[in-house]
Amino acid sequence: MNDDHFVEKKAEIEKTIELLKEELSQAPSGTIVALNKNGHYRWYHQKKNKKGGFERKYLNKKDEELARKLAKKAYAKALLRDKENELSCIKAYLKKRKCTDYRALIEGNSPYRSLILCDDWGSESYESSHSHPENLIVKAPKGQYVRSKSEALIANELFEQGISYRYECLLDIDGIAFYPDFTIRKDATGEIFIWEHFGLVDDAAYFDNMMRKISLYMKNGYIPGVNLIMTFETKRHPLTIDDVRKVITLYLKE
Repeated sequence: MNDDHFVEKKAEIEKTIELLKEELSQAPSGTIVALNKNGHYRWYHQKKNKKGGFERKYLNKKDEELARKLAKKAYAKALLRDKENELSCIKAYLKKRKCTDYRALIEGNSPYRSLILCDDWGSESYESSHSHPENLIVKAPKGQYVRSKSEALIANELFEQGISYRYECLLDIDGIAFYPDFTIRKDATGEIFIWEHFGLVDDAAYFDNMMRKISLYMKNGYIPGVNLIMTFETKRHPLTIDDVRKVITLYLKE
């Protein structure tokens, strides 16, 4: 498991906790209580009184908006407790975890690489893209470099799950050289899949090029959901490890 996932998850949970606390600070005082009366629930607004005890007021139809806010407050408080517990567990994990650089055994200069990867289709020699090598800046498994953090996320998860892949492997379509982000072989069946990750969908020019590329793929037998896998992201909605795992489970696992 890549520890970057837990570091990112920690930051994500901390942000969620911040938002939940802000939401709770604006919620009405008191809590909602549901009591069963002859098989029907009635809602009550429970608040502390001046004597330190509690008092309840029945919420009728005209109080429905208050009831909704109090119910959402109860949900936010429960979710906050859960997220605080999850954050505590992740912090404990990150403090205890000692990483082993096991991938060094399969990197290019390792004397064991050829022995470990001898049967790996993804590690056989293939023609790859030579376009803009200066953009290959993020290290991925097997000692290779990819062009983005999201591509590294996909490569890492494919590697961790033992799925054979080639990065930017040449594909000839109508005499045009394509280099899909990932060409994947499903070892159990020998099926070949293409996985394209589109990382700038909110950019107009990028979007137009993306649609032309997808159209060309489809005209040549690469069909989304059949042998063409696609993932997308925008600045507001980046690719996550959960997204990648769902895609792998859906398309590439038996």
